[in-house]
Amino acid sequence: MNRMKISVISGQMSFKHLTVKITNQEYAKIKINVWMHMLNDRMKPTKWLKPNKNGTKVNFDHIKNQDEYNQGLVELDVYLQEINKDFGFDFSINQDVK
Repeated sequence: MNRMKISVISGQMSFKHLTVKITNQEYAKIKINVWMHMLNDRMKPTKWLKPNKNGTKVNFDHIKNQDEYNQGLVELDVYLQEINKDFGFDFSINQDVK
């Protein structure tokens, strides 16, 4: 019996903790955490929709290879630099290669 192989190529997730009810600083911190978890789960955010009282929806593409993962890290790093400047944070990406 042949089984069909099904894989997700893109989608949308909703994050209920990323609401308009929290401060911009808290939103940025949670967004970093969500973004890193998405990348590690092979999901590359493509669009962050505007937050509302119910949370924030995020469109994503499935990461198929290391180059796409690395591109996702570059995009996260650009965001980190932006919020570090805006809020005086000191976030950075540490790639621990073993």
